[in-house]
Amino acid sequence: LNQRKHNNSNEEVCVENNDSKVIDKEQIVISNKLEVNKHNNYIAVIQSVHKDHIEQMNWDELLNSNEPEYISTSDEIKTYIINKTNESVDKEIEIAKQNSTLSLKSIFMRKFFVRKYSWLFKFMSNDTYSSIILLGFIICLLYSLSLDGNLKYLIIIFSVFLCVFSFLLKISAEDFHNAINLKEAIKKLELSRESKIKENLDEQDKLHNSYLLQKEEFTKVIEIAKGVKDKNVNSFRYALNYFKPFEDLNEYGSDISFNFFKGFIIVDFFVHNQGVIPNTIKKTQRNGSVIKEEKIAVSRFNEIYQDYVCSCALRIAKDIFQLLPLNIVYINSKGSLLNKMNGNFEDKTILSVKINRQKLDELNFDLLDPSDSMLNFEFNMNFTKSQGFFPIKELYSSD
Repeated sequence: LNQRKHNNSNEEVCVENNDSKVIDKEQIVISNKLEVNKHNNYIAVIQSVHKDHIEQMNWDELLNSNEPEYISTSDEIKTYIINKTNESVDKEIEIAKQNSTLSLKSIFMRKFFVRKYSWLFKFMSNDTYSSIILLGFIICLLYSLSLDGNLKYLIIIFSVFLCVFSFLLKISAEDFHNAINLKEAIKKLELSRESKIKENLDEQDKLHNSYLLQKEEFTKVIEIAKGVKDKNVNSFRYALNYFKPFEDLNEYGSDISFNFFKGFIIVDFFVHNQGVIPNTIKKTQRNGSVIKEEKIAVSRFNEIYQDYVCSCALRIAKDIFQLLPLNIVYINSKGSLLNKMNGNFEDKTILSVKINRQKLDELNFDLLDPSDSMLNFEFNMNFTKSQGFFPIKELYSSD
């Protein structure tokens, strides 16, 4: 029988261990799938940067918007803030009093509701101590009945008084604590008046300072809007620097610079493929329990890189057209290419494209292939799947 119990115990341990192993394996499979999906999604994202463009800017609506509503300083409405703060504290005190209403049973004891008598109420609120005290008074009362003369009546009166007094202390103990707590709460609220007034005055100043910042930003944006409507080149530059439509492209390791000319803009887009384009592919094996990572084929790497470069060009052009009243954008994408003559990597132009607003608006950004979409525009690009990009001449140089 003992051997059977031992065997059953071992079987239970084995079952628990097997269940634990199954759970661990499931967690590994889930984690592996998430990692592979994240990797694949990233590759898809860098080939579809053009889909994440900004909304169309309505400069007329911006010019017709109202400036932020004025917010007073604390000095301007100091009296109002003080009065409102005092009203708030008074209301809190009134609520505290309403929530601490004393019962009628303690009406005769309220003059004892001060902290120096707390020991007395605490003592009498203890059932054991109060019973002993009352019992002692009763014994004294019974003893007094055996006495004669005035002493007998004096002890009786005194014992009855003490019994009644002790009973009142006992039944008033809860009201005593409520009354003490109320007094302390009121005292605390009264002491908080000055700090709350200061806090509210400081908060008002913060609101006023926030208003000043909002007004400053509003004024800046209105000036930009006026300049953009007047097609002022400097305002175009201010708008791009202020709204930063390409800020998220920095996540992919790219730098952008602009040069404005009358009627068009030239963008130099510096692409960094290292650290942006993955050089490996991932997939799960053995029902997801293992991740296999392989070096990506050169031709596939170059295809992804080409799509990324062209997708960014589309995105930059779209954002500029969404923000500024321009119809032509020249984009010169520059990448790091190996100079076989000196063995060094150098920044060279790998894509130069002239994008016009009308043609770009006709494209379906959700379905197009970024590299193939360049055929819609005038462009220079020398690319092969096996070797990637080669240096090309810019359509319009900013130099």
